Amino acid sequence: MFRLGLDERQRAWDLWAESPLGHRVQFEERRIARRELRRLFGQVVLQVGGTPGFPLIADSIAPMRFHVVFGGDLPASPHCPLILAEDHLLPFPSDSVDILVLQHSLDVSSHPHQVLREVERVLRPGGRLLLFGFNPNSSWGIRRLIGSWFDANIPWRARFMRHSQIEDWCHLLNLSPELTRYAVYSLPVVKKKIRAMFKTIEFGIAKREWHIGAVYCLRAKKERSAYIQGKPSPLVSFAGVRSRLKPAGNFRRKPALHLVPKSDV
Repeated sequence: MFRLGLDERQRAWDLWAESPLGHRVQFEERRIARRELRRLFGQVVLQVGGTPGFPLIADSIAPMRFHVVFGGDLPASPHCPLILAEDHLLPFPSDSVDILVLQHSLDVSSHPHQVLREVERVLRPGGRLLLFGFNPNSSWGIRRLIGSWFDANIPWRARFMRHSQIEDWCHLLNLSPELTRYAVYSLPVVKKKIRAMFKTIEFGIAKREWHIGAVYCLRAKKERSAYIQGKPSPLVSFAGVRSRLKPAGNFRRKPALHLVPKSDV
């Protein structure tokens, strides 16, 4: 899947988003995004990834909203301005975005490290990141291990990354993780009879918010860069002490006066 072009990858994602499983994921992720965007404030909100017909930032009240997609069939009347670009080369200046929603871009991108670096670049200091990803510690992760050799569709050929690994990457890029939410506790099956059998168990697990949901949303904050000058080590003061020693002002020796007798010419 990672060898596909951007346009083919976008079409594969849009096709899966229209399926029952894809629609279930899109609905739950939009519910989480709506909940988080109500608590965050900013002028510029940007979403990278996802399907253009169902953006997660559609309910945001920010005056400027943008959605970066990679191709596919664009809707005639989108919810917000669409921008065709690469996920690791965003056409935005540095420190210009208040809230950035990254919808499974790390799972399907060929350059996940560069994508996160680009996110850190365009976020302003104090800005927030909402990162959605597939959870490998879930029933969907087990389904991926079993069926990834036989099913070439999204998401079973996508990259399921642990949220702890994402947190480590964030710490290296001046992004401080704040919280993680989980969703989609149902089995990755389409048949309604099987889903009805586990509906009570699914409701109980979702109520307790166990960390075994199929998808997670990691919220992180970009910290302000600041240089704090530390105190030098006491051992450093002994290095090159001769070259740095200077006489104190009160103990400087006064120049000696020499009396020269005047000679008669």
